[in-house]
Amino acid sequence: MLLTPRRRASIAAAAAVAALTGALAAPATAAPGTLADGVAPGGEVSAQAAGVRQAVVNAAKAYLGTPYKLEYGWTCGTARVDCECLNRHAIWDGTKAATGRGLQLNYWLQGQINQGRRTTSPRPGDLIFWDTDPNDGIRYGGDLDHTGIYIGNGQAIDANAYYGRVKYDTVILGGTERDPIYVDVLTPNGY
Repeated sequence: MLLTPRRRASIAAAAAVAALTGALAAPATAAPGTLADGVAPGGEVSAQAAGVRQAVVNAAKAYLGTPYKLEYGWTCGTARVDCECLNRHAIWDGTKAATGRGLQLNYWLQGQINQGRRTTSPRPGDLIFWDTDPNDGIRYGGDLDHTGIYIGNGQAIDANAYYGRVKYDTVILGGTERDPIYVDVLTPNGY
């Protein structure tokens, strides 16, 4: 794969974060003193889990400004992305940079939800999903409309068709979506 200067910088930044946090070792088991989800008994996230999550956020940030293009299937590119494609690239690039092994997400929204577990306590690097069509009659069923990467502090990064690019957004999409769902795909898949 041809790496653009922006992607090279993103990968280098994620690798630097991972090196600083000691996250380059493969996370086959939880670190001593942590629970299986990377959270220590006192509630703090292990350095390794935090490094992976920060690498995913950095990978998502590397796509800011990338033009939006609706894609179908497994073959989405990196020059233009839709929301599912952005998730796939951010999770793969971030986990690969931080641990040396990338996590491959499904290409459609419901498949991405099924790869993780829903959470009411989102952490940076979790996926966020919105049902932006209240008239379809399927609340978070098989007709989800939009997704992105949660980056913390009520913020997300999404490939937004309305604006035509990857951009920062609020978790409530500027007030239009008050109840998104969050899915942790990192912890259940060993990161």
